[in-house]
Amino acid sequence: MISQECKGEPGKLLLEELKFSNNFELINTLLNETDEMISICMLKDNYPAQNYPNIEVALSKLKIEGTSLQLFELINIRQVLEQAKALKNFFKLDEKNEYPFLNKIIKQINFPNYLYDRINNIVSKNGIIKDNASPRLRELRKSLNETQTSITKKLNNILSTFKEESWISKDLSATYVNGRLVLPIETAHKRKIKGLIHDESASGKTSYIEPQEVVELNNMLRELEIAENREIQKILFEISEEFRPYNSELLAISKNIAYIDFVWAKAKFSLRIEAIIPKIDKNPVLDLHKAIHPLLFLNLKKEKKKVVPNSFYINAENRILLISGPNAGGKSVCLKTTALLTYMNQCGLPIPVGGNTVMGIFDKIFLDIGDQQSIENDLSTYSSHLSNMKYFLKNSDNKSLILIDEFGSGTDPILGGTLAESILEELNNKKVYAVITTHYSNLKIFASNTPGITNAAMLIDQNNMQPSFILETGIPGSSYAIEIASRIGLDQKIIENTKLKAGDEQINIDKFLRRVMRDKKYWETKRQKIRKQEKKLEEIIEKNIEELEKLKNSKRRILDAAKKQSEEMLADVNRQIENTIRKIKESNADKEISKTARKEIEEYKDSFNNSFLSEQDEIQKKYNHYKKKQEEREARKKDKLEVKQEKVEIDENKINIGSKVRIKGQEAIGEVIDLGEKNAVVSFGNMYSSISFDKLEKVSETLYKQQNRQSSNLHFNYNEKVLNFKPYIDLRGNRVEETIRKITDLIDEAVMLSFKEVKILHGRGNGILRQHIRDYLKTLPEVESFYNEDIRFGGDGITIVKLR
Repeated sequence: MISQECKGEPGKLLLEELKFSNNFELINTLLNETDEMISICMLKDNYPAQNYPNIEVALSKLKIEGTSLQLFELINIRQVLEQAKALKNFFKLDEKNEYPFLNKIIKQINFPNYLYDRINNIVSKNGIIKDNASPRLRELRKSLNETQTSITKKLNNILSTFKEESWISKDLSATYVNGRLVLPIETAHKRKIKGLIHDESASGKTSYIEPQEVVELNNMLRELEIAENREIQKILFEISEEFRPYNSELLAISKNIAYIDFVWAKAKFSLRIEAIIPKIDKNPVLDLHKAIHPLLFLNLKKEKKKVVPNSFYINAENRILLISGPNAGGKSVCLKTTALLTYMNQCGLPIPVGGNTVMGIFDKIFLDIGDQQSIENDLSTYSSHLSNMKYFLKNSDNKSLILIDEFGSGTDPILGGTLAESILEELNNKKVYAVITTHYSNLKIFASNTPGITNAAMLIDQNNMQPSFILETGIPGSSYAIEIASRIGLDQKIIENTKLKAGDEQINIDKFLRRVMRDKKYWETKRQKIRKQEKKLEEIIEKNIEELEKLKNSKRRILDAAKKQSEEMLADVNRQIENTIRKIKESNADKEISKTARKEIEEYKDSFNNSFLSEQDEIQKKYNHYKKKQEEREARKKDKLEVKQEKVEIDENKINIGSKVRIKGQEAIGEVIDLGEKNAVVSFGNMYSSISFDKLEKVSETLYKQQNRQSSNLHFNYNEKVLNFKPYIDLRGNRVEETIRKITDLIDEAVMLSFKEVKILHGRGNGILRQHIRDYLKTLPEVESFYNEDIRFGGDGITIVKLR
């Protein structure tokens, strides 16, 4: 079907040689070439898709010395060169290199302008050797024309006379017989004319006579024609000699033209079947989305019907798909679709699937589809299947794809099903990939209990017992034999008798399987959802780690800059003081000069303080940039606490709004700006922190004001504390009492500095230390939650603590 799209025979020959490949790079190249050609077919109306001949036979002859090309062969070579020229001109317009894979092929064409021009110089567009191909040919053609004119003139004169005598019908004229110009004379009058009789009509009523008057002229004409043909052969031989050295170049051009035609045919066929290029994976995997059988699609399209697409996957965890369901429900079509699409993909052909499809690369594909019984080899259908199974088991591996239709059928159901189960178990042990169809219930049960094998069902419309042709993975299919029999109106007595003979266990086995697999699918969906959430959490953790690294780097840069600036400022101070002392000494302590010197020192002191404070402001701005989000969150909390604030009674003996407080055991003093049920929101300069009441102690206004007078220094100390604070602690080897104290100090300092997370390294061991730590964390109001570190970074040997 693809070959119908080819423009020449060489392209069709390449399609016949199309082979299955397991080379990832080759498959990728073939698909990209086709994808580019699909784009050209859809977007470019000026693509030169022209018919072209096969010149390889002519070129093979040209290899032999002394041989000569025939005129039609030379014309064919010109046609191929014209196609090559048209293609090169088309791709020359691709300045942006939108088609790199096709451009690579076109660039291999070295167009022989000399040969092309040489053909055009001697062969006309009508395919005739030109008169000026040689001087001798020009002379012969001139003589031919003159002789022809003389013969025609004489015959016309003779013809007029014979018509007057009624020997020739008035509507007849001279004609050619055996290459000679003759007159059609009525047979009754042939004896009246001198000349040569060459032939007569089938009825015998007309004789074709060459009058005596033109015999010599016809002889001369024939001699000139022979001479002309001899000269043409001489010209063709000479041009063949010129072409002979370029034989390999012409052959390469022919092959490239054929290959481009081959790609064109694949692209045109892909558009017919609405195929795309799937994602290609080097590993053996199939993840088919909305896959359809291309031939079924084309047939139903003629009838204006649509194919029901199906989706499923097999991968390293679920390598074997076992499809079951009713007869004529689509199992075999699904299997053949898988086989054909996998083969097409590994031949470099686009396939009719959905956009999320992933096609892996298999080293081998094994098929057992259809009835392969053989009279010659004395094989029944079942024997043939078993022979295939033997071959599959011997030659397959973990990179093989096996496709089996009606697995285990053709013999006693009990023994056939048992043997099929054993073969299926062995295939699973070999880690092969497979899609298998079956009716056997024991295989469905085996699949539901065996890792690596997944059940799938071809669904049926249970209202009218008609197949829906929809594949659903995760559940086994039912044959619905009893239900279908009832639907078509089979005698109810027979149906009831069948149920009795089969027994309740057999009748209910499908229902049991469907219930088990439905539960299995439900939990699999839950597990997938958890995996997605874990992946998202890992991404968030990685992002936070990156932010932490950025913060650490920023801290390092700020401290380095501050240190450098301080050193420079200190050096300036020292120089200024030394200069002032020198002036005083030189003036012998003159009062006016001393007064001036003291004024300079005071001015420089003010300048230094202003500069220092400016530097501190810059540091504070950088720090505030990283704490902006924290402040916004605290502001939102503040809004939520406004309602509760109205209920708080002011009591001098309690911590109230406006109270001056500090964290027990800490030096920093802050002001209470909001109250909650258990916590107070305390302002430490530009930083707000929510702290439990039992962690706070009131201080006097005097201490608070004294701290404000030292605000510049405290501000700097606070920034330094934030930058130097380590939000983690290693407690391995510590006693429980010491561990509790260190955790308390860590969390108190983290809360004061507005850190929202700390990490506690306690190791795994026997888990006793970890349990004590977590029991204590549950009692702390500052702790919002805690959990294990990601397994990649320590797992349950590290506890991450989230603070309120």
